Amino acid sequence: MATISDAWDLYSKLILASTSSRSILTETGRWQKHIVKYFGPEFKVAEITNKKILLFRTNLIKKGLSPQTVAHCLSLLRRVLHRAQQWDIFTGKLPSFDMPKFDNKRVRFLTKTEANLLLQELSLKSPLWHDISLLALHTGLRAGEIFDLRPSHFDRNNSALYIFDTKSNNRTVPLNAASLAVLERNCRSSDFIFKEREQPIYQVSRIFRDAVAFCGLNIKIKDRRQKVVFHTLRHTFASWLVQSGTPLVVVGQLLGHKTLQITMRYAHLAPSQGASAVKILEQFSSYVNVDTQIPKQPKT
Repeated sequence: MATISDAWDLYSKLILASTSSRSILTETGRWQKHIVKYFGPEFKVAEITNKKILLFRTNLIKKGLSPQTVAHCLSLLRRVLHRAQQWDIFTGKLPSFDMPKFDNKRVRFLTKTEANLLLQELSLKSPLWHDISLLALHTGLRAGEIFDLRPSHFDRNNSALYIFDTKSNNRTVPLNAASLAVLERNCRSSDFIFKEREQPIYQVSRIFRDAVAFCGLNIKIKDRRQKVVFHTLRHTFASWLVQSGTPLVVVGQLLGHKTLQITMRYAHLAPSQGASAVKILEQFSSYVNVDTQIPKQPKT
């Protein structure tokens, strides 16, 4: 009878192996740290019932994991079991997965003072992480997108970055002077633009978290959505643009959002854009006689 280790071995060889090195590292970590650690490597696939899934979910929550991490672990286990059934490793019925519902949208963004304070501290701790953070702040790139940057993605002549194989559509990101300077300083390797100790970067360094702590940006903040993390730099990029009057459609394109609905989370930062838009119509008032009344039609 097949075990979850049998199912994982096939999944990792036939599915996971074709993904990025970062995905392999992340998914393998989740499997080993949370799934195998709970069920055990020899647990039979056919014995994973609805009740077992609920108990596993409860265990993840008690460990203090975020709702999103709990969802990622459940999703990974569900995918592995689905493939196991598809590949005839077992022929039983798949258990139900009651996925947690949550609002994980981060709303915190940095003020210019906070951003400068953080960048100053990072420059003292690590020029590399200062540059990575500065690039995120000026381009809105995700951490994974920055870590995956290669020299071929950097177009010096057109001041642009080409972003491929992301969670959203491929896109072109224009570069300002600050971003260009960062890339020029770091584009020296033949494989990845940013490397740490001559090795690819797979996750945000503790250096960034220590700098955030030193600056006191998360003091007395308990809500995860309000805490400053690396992804906050992406939100800051978008928030500053919207506050400066950049249309939401343009912001969404720069961020690589699939739909405008995702970008609408920033709409509240530009409440005056609607008023400014309708004022544009005033320039046409000279062509329209606003005092003209529509003549009444005679009764028949």
